[in-house]
Amino acid sequence: MAYLFVYGTLMRGCPLHDALKEAGATFASLAVTADRHALYEVRSGNERYPAMLLGGGEHYVAGELYLIPEEGLDKLDVLEGVVEGEYKREKVRVKREDTGQVVEAYAYVIDPEFLEKLILEGRAKLVTSLEGDLVRWKC
Repeated sequence: MAYLFVYGTLMRGCPLHDALKEAGATFASLAVTADRHALYEVRSGNERYPAMLLGGGEHYVAGELYLIPEEGLDKLDVLEGVVEGEYKREKVRVKREDTGQVVEAYAYVIDPEFLEKLILEGRAKLVTSLEGDLVRWKC
């Protein structure tokens, strides 16, 4: 079992949450990144989804922490575009809301070169925050 931090379409009430459940994930806690990152909104046709870029950002990213079997991560890698090179599964430090403990968790983060391409095409923009140094994705 591993921790998985989700901050967008895999969260409860969002379009891909059922895929997270089908991968065998169980909710552990609300969480926020322990380090500052950048969150982008990506548009593809009528759809929009978030993309976290590690480091260099001004905000802590809010999300949810799950326990998931390793084989479940392999299934989500396909869904999250890891094979195509859009996203990478990386370890990030997150702070659990329930205990305050900082743990390492996998998260799907955007590949910087892919993000640069999206920005140049006008398909990605930085998400700003109304919550000070915290940024939260709204489905």
